[in-house]
Amino acid sequence: MRKDGGFKEEGNWYKGNLHSHTVDSDGCLTPREAVELFVEHGYSFLGISDHDVYSDYREQLNREDFIIIPAVEASAVLWKDDTLTQRLKVHHVHGILGPESVQKQAVLPLMSHGEVVPPRMFYGEWDGAAVAQEMSDYLRSRGCLTIYNHPIWSRVREEDFADTDGLLGLEIFNYNTVNESGTGFDTTYWDAILRKGRQLYGFAADDNHNSGEFDDACGGFIMVKAPALTHELITRALMEGEFYASSGPMIYDWGVDGRRVWVKCSPVYRVNFIAGGPVNAGLTVMCKTLEDGLEYAEVELKGNETYVRIECSDVYGRTAWSNALFMN
Repeated sequence: MRKDGGFKEEGNWYKGNLHSHTVDSDGCLTPREAVELFVEHGYSFLGISDHDVYSDYREQLNREDFIIIPAVEASAVLWKDDTLTQRLKVHHVHGILGPESVQKQAVLPLMSHGEVVPPRMFYGEWDGAAVAQEMSDYLRSRGCLTIYNHPIWSRVREEDFADTDGLLGLEIFNYNTVNESGTGFDTTYWDAILRKGRQLYGFAADDNHNSGEFDDACGGFIMVKAPALTHELITRALMEGEFYASSGPMIYDWGVDGRRVWVKCSPVYRVNFIAGGPVNAGLTVMCKTLEDGLEYAEVELKGNETYVRIECSDVYGRTAWSNALFMN
């Protein structure tokens, strides 16, 4: 991401979901049916990330205008006891096959399609931070980028995961858990980590299982700006922060000019300029009436902010989230 925020001028926008389940674990669609669903809804890439099994369907399912991102959702579970009847906490860490630069740094062989990543099991108590670190280290040793998924749904606390080294990002919106139990909004933890001065990118995803109990597909996504639709260029753009997360609205561009922060977006009801720093840092711009629509907003920073990020929300609460820009 450019130092002044915003996105590179060159490139195309590609819509994708990195968190998706199929019949390979506990989903209800075959991988091919999942691809058809997301192609129909205008997506360009999909991470099939079944529980504890690595999927690489690129050879079977890639198209000229749609690609698969190989992935796995690795698990660790803290059970109340060895009867396995009550989960107290879980870690779900995404491993996404990285670009060539990351693959070359792998100290263990890259994962192969269908490989099982056995879940870590604990009973009564655990060292949550140590477990999360071990999971991230292992996935990275196999050539993966790592994202920590849905911490509020997982019942973890900040000390269980927030200091994990090597994470690329945090899942800040999970469409499945939003509709299942209202536990899919995770920006509170995101800001807690950003306030420590640590860059962590924000991801939105579906976590779709397609059981039909409630809508869990095509409601959380990322928009990536890259020169072309290839695994190498998409994952490289993820590492560079050339994307934003959304549950509906679009962010066309944004930036910082001196103390002025601005954003261009699809019509929304409010724009939150979220900032790190002292109490009351940050500002919100709102429409005067529901009928109006903001397509541009700007605010003047006070100069003591540590970072700034932007949220653009429509009248239904659907939101687009920029990544954070740290101030000098």
